[in-house]
Amino acid sequence: MLLGLPEFDYHDAATVDEARALLARFGDKARLLAGGTDLLIVMKHRRAVPRHLINIKHIEGLSRITLTPDGGLRIGALATARDIDEAVGGQFQSISDAAGKLGTEQIRNLGTIGGNLANASPSAEFAPPLLTLDASLVCVGDSGERVIPVSEFFLAPGKSALQTGEFLTEIRVPVPADGARGLYLKHSLRKMDVAMVSAAIQTVIDGDICRDVRIALGAVAPTPFRAIRAEAVLRGQPLDHGTRERQLIHEAARIASEEASPIDDLRSYASTRRDIIIRLVRQGLEKLFADSRA
Repeated sequence: MLLGLPEFDYHDAATVDEARALLARFGDKARLLAGGTDLLIVMKHRRAVPRHLINIKHIEGLSRITLTPDGGLRIGALATARDIDEAVGGQFQSISDAAGKLGTEQIRNLGTIGGNLANASPSAEFAPPLLTLDASLVCVGDSGERVIPVSEFFLAPGKSALQTGEFLTEIRVPVPADGARGLYLKHSLRKMDVAMVSAAIQTVIDGDICRDVRIALGAVAPTPFRAIRAEAVLRGQPLDHGTRERQLIHEAARIASEEASPIDDLRSYASTRRDIIIRLVRQGLEKLFADSRA
């Protein structure tokens, strides 16, 4: 049952330095407020009862989405899912796909990429695409700025590499290889629901050779992760548009399901999740291979 919000003191931060100072002042009694789509719910359920809320929504520059001169991508931590869905595409299509599949339209209008990642949920929409794209996360705290590879950011359900007093400011995505194509797929009971299984795939096809492939899975392990063994099945392999290619795809999908460690919960059984992994990975690879020939 939803309750009213607990009492708290509200603070506006106009700059990153102001937000950092407020976090240092109030320590673990403070939480940052951006979109609020997760925080306000857990506060109503009393799973978090911060004494201070620090509003960072108006910090200039933290919602900016830009391309770097070399073709990389920079996304401010306050960019909403809707902003990202409308602004990002091309070689970064998997990020846009994830943004478009996050919750309801109202949630996409408010929810930020920084909040989605900082919650460190195993089913975080943006995590699998960023893993396939070798992204890094920029955070600031008392010790200044540091950059964390997204592959090192998720430590356990609800636990990230952010230290006390740190918060995310930017997501940096390097320029993908020439010819890279990516997508993000999600399975849930309803379109708006949290993912039961999610998968991001990035490929580089050169003629009839799969030069590179990255497969990342969400909601099927304590943290989002790369299916390294599944990738190895395909990397460097010739594609024949026929039986052998289908066998390679099926084998990669099967191994990806073996690399996962799903659990039984209210949304699904572990065995069902493994079957869905196979279907999503196979579907994604088939589409990307077909698109490379179009």
